[in-house]
Amino acid sequence: MTESTPKPGRGVRVSLRTRWTAALLAVAVIPLAALSAVTLGIQRSGLLRAEQELELAVCDRASDSLDRDLDYAGEATLRLGRVLTEGRIADDEGRLFVAREILARAAALQHVAVYTPEGDHVDTIARRDESREPAPPRRIPDEVRQRRPEFGEWAAPAFDANGVTLRFVVALLRDGQLRGWVVGTLSPRWIEDAVGGISRDRFGAPDRVLVVDRSLRLLSRGPGLAVGSSLAGREIFTRVHLTPESFSRPLQFTEDYLAEEPMVGSLRTLPERRWAVVVRRPEREVFLTLHASRRLVIVGALGLALLAVLVGAWLGARTTRPIAGLVELTRAFAARRFGERSTVRTGDELEALGRAMESMADTLVASEREVGRLARVEHDLSRFLPAEVAQSVAQGRASLALGGDRRRVTVLFADVVAFTAFAEKAAPEQVVAFLNELFTVLTEVVFRHGGMVDKFIGDCVMAVWGAGSAPLDDEAQRRAALEAAEDMHRFVEVSAPEWLERYGIDVALGIGVHSGEALLGNLGSEARMEYTAIGDVVNVAARLESLARGAQTLVTAEVAAGMSGAFAFSPLGPHPIRGKREPVEIFEVMT
Repeated sequence: MTESTPKPGRGVRVSLRTRWTAALLAVAVIPLAALSAVTLGIQRSGLLRAEQELELAVCDRASDSLDRDLDYAGEATLRLGRVLTEGRIADDEGRLFVAREILARAAALQHVAVYTPEGDHVDTIARRDESREPAPPRRIPDEVRQRRPEFGEWAAPAFDANGVTLRFVVALLRDGQLRGWVVGTLSPRWIEDAVGGISRDRFGAPDRVLVVDRSLRLLSRGPGLAVGSSLAGREIFTRVHLTPESFSRPLQFTEDYLAEEPMVGSLRTLPERRWAVVVRRPEREVFLTLHASRRLVIVGALGLALLAVLVGAWLGARTTRPIAGLVELTRAFAARRFGERSTVRTGDELEALGRAMESMADTLVASEREVGRLARVEHDLSRFLPAEVAQSVAQGRASLALGGDRRRVTVLFADVVAFTAFAEKAAPEQVVAFLNELFTVLTEVVFRHGGMVDKFIGDCVMAVWGAGSAPLDDEAQRRAALEAAEDMHRFVEVSAPEWLERYGIDVALGIGVHSGEALLGNLGSEARMEYTAIGDVVNVAARLESLARGAQTLVTAEVAAGMSGAFAFSPLGPHPIRGKREPVEIFEVMT
């Protein structure tokens, strides 16, 4: 067994300096971090609720503004048409003057067009300082003429290069007779100017408030999107899914979603218009104060962490100096210099640890002496006793006393066939060398299968199963003995050519196996004893071995019983056995 010397620095995985620092960090920084996380979470929830309320309030404001302007524009178109058909104003110039005054007060109206009862365009009244684009329709659609909306109706939004065009159509009736038509056209930029002003006023940016129709087309310019572009699957509509019918009901939503960046958005429908107002803001704007608070917490945590590192380093240095002396002492003990003494004189637990380590070293020296003595005793005993018995005696769990106990055992005898002729003509040194080589391997085979080598008798080995402190049952004993016999034959078969060349002997084993009751224990006298098995089972196994030919294993009926599934047996009939009054039924194990 080789000794290893610990490499410097490998005995400590985590230094005390690191532990002190970690402890101070845990005491100072972790509670602060936990408290900060809770506080920031509460602050974030509060900011999110405030943002939701703000966005919904802006939705209400934008909705009210749009409804008010649209109602006023529709009412102005209706009034203007009635003025044009009013019979009490005979002066055409007077009617035109009143009509222009009405148009001037309706800021959303671009112009108003007049049509004949048949729906043909007659003239357009426009603001003096503005163009007549987009051009009014050249004719009133037939489906509108059939409905004759006396109080007016809004046509579907029309999208073109100028933006979105909204028109209010009124049928002019007097005394139940259709006198003509008027169509009020809103400025293409009216919606964008209306919601853009609210967005700039409240959020400082023109694209935070959007308006969409029930097809999710933009009625105002969006972020990177032109008027008329579809928001289906974009912006807040990645989280909110509305059908065209949903726009006829008052609904409102607030959602977090991801566009080009994380956003917070709110939506409110305008059921009367089949529109929806969307207010959306980036989270970086919503949580601006939260980010500032987080930066402040991080700076504070870093400051506390730095302080913890400095204090931990100071405390660690004071603690590790005596520990370094104890580490050197352990290295000396690891190098088996048990005479070294501790130099720690701190008057605390570390000094007591040094004294305990000195006592431990003295105990180790005494224990090593005792272990060495027991090993020598066990080694000496193992030359005369089975290894398990020798170990029990050496450790004081058994005594070398005459006597024994009865057990069910399985006995195996293995003998070299034609060994006598070889021993007569070979030199004694060759005989001993061959037997030592053979017995070494046979012993290992027995041990590998849980057996005990009882003794060597000339060229014969006797092995017993069931002699251990935890005896095997009958079936397990027989199975282990037969498997050991197979391994012995295989080993001899493989080694025979080499032995024939080296020693001039053609080696083959004859093996006999029998199961029965035996007395196991120490046999002899107080001056000379031997641990062995005594009984008829030993005699029968020995007789079977003497009957066996080379490479043959013979067993009794007791061994073969119940083993047919694992081994093949060939019955050889009853044979007379010396010492037995009745013939014994013998079987050959077939390979």
